[in-house]
Amino acid sequence: MCKSERIGLLIEGLYGPDKAERAKCIEELVECGKTAVIPLINLLDDDSWVIRYRAAEALGLIGDERALSALTGSLHDEKDHVRYMAAKGLGMFGQKESSISLLPLLRDKNEYVRRITAVSLGNIGVSSSAKAALETAVKIEKDSSALDAMKQALEKIS
Repeated sequence: MCKSERIGLLIEGLYGPDKAERAKCIEELVECGKTAVIPLINLLDDDSWVIRYRAAEALGLIGDERALSALTGSLHDEKDHVRYMAAKGLGMFGQKESSISLLPLLRDKNEYVRRITAVSLGNIGVSSSAKAALETAVKIEKDSSALDAMKQALEKIS
């Protein structure tokens, strides 16, 4: 449990130029757990995609249900890195309700987003409509790593 002053300092650290220092701040925010959730949710609207990406990462690792709606909203982010981390985070939650929100990302323009979406769907265990969407995606996927992830997800849920 962290005090709000500590959380504020860690969030300030996310804006620093040193990538390793930013990663350390995220680790500490994750250790803060539930007390960091609301400040991290607020960062999902930041102008910097790096901040949004890191906030989505931390929220997925913390696993507090208050973040579900915010992470779902981040699936529509303009930056593929943020969509990737939001999809990954939702997969960590393992809630079947999230699978419907993830389905459009099986057609994302970025192959890494498509791949992590398939992994997340496999982790969640999905409905019949999600299974059908995965089966359709397998037929049209051109990227080998995304295709492999889709096939593995189908194996997990079948």
